[in-house]
Amino acid sequence: MTNIKLMVFNLVGISCLMMNFSLSAQTLKGKITLTGKNADKANIEETVIYFKPDKSTDTMPLIQPHKVEMIGKKYTPRVSAITVDSEIQIPNHDSILHNAFSLSKPNDFDLGLYKNSEGKRHTFSEPGLVRIFCNVHYHMVAYVLVLDTPYYTQANSDGSFSLDNLPTGKGKLIIWHERSRKKIKTIDLPVEGELNLNLKVTKRRIPKHKNKSGKSYKKKRRRGRY
Repeated sequence: MTNIKLMVFNLVGISCLMMNFSLSAQTLKGKITLTGKNADKANIEETVIYFKPDKSTDTMPLIQPHKVEMIGKKYTPRVSAITVDSEIQIPNHDSILHNAFSLSKPNDFDLGLYKNSEGKRHTFSEPGLVRIFCNVHYHMVAYVLVLDTPYYTQANSDGSFSLDNLPTGKGKLIIWHERSRKKIKTIDLPVEGELNLNLKVTKRRIPKHKNKSGKSYKKKRRRGRY
């Protein structure tokens, strides 16, 4: 009989904990709209939305390496977000050589020149934006946001987004797109209704950059027509 009472007590305790969590966990919904004359040429799904609560939050690295693949002389995905201390893997699926590198300190790296393979890995130990280029092909670019918060997502094709299981209280909502200025909004959860946020497209799709040696990329000579 005593064991049954203990089991009932434990079940009630677990139920209370789950109820308290469900009451404290918040959902934040909204919609991003890209504006400006080049807005139609920008990909809304490359918008990263994340929430940084004022209270300290534990952030765990990803269990598996995050893959940024080289396919058809492009990085796929072009934009992604991961947590601090997570590992990325950059496979080369092309039949030509590539050299993935970044000069974004303190997460700078150089994987060297390598051919078609499962690629190499690198761990990002500090938060921040990492711009990844190829030392062979100027137009290859990818962005990885290394975050010190577990609350992040990317916009859907219609610009909508949802952040779930957020803690109550104050914090900052950050909206990032490669072709716009980062937007920071202070909020106090819970928030009634949905947020409507605009981002103006002002930046070029391929940012000006140097190779890993700090020199300009060599331009290919055009063959004369005969």
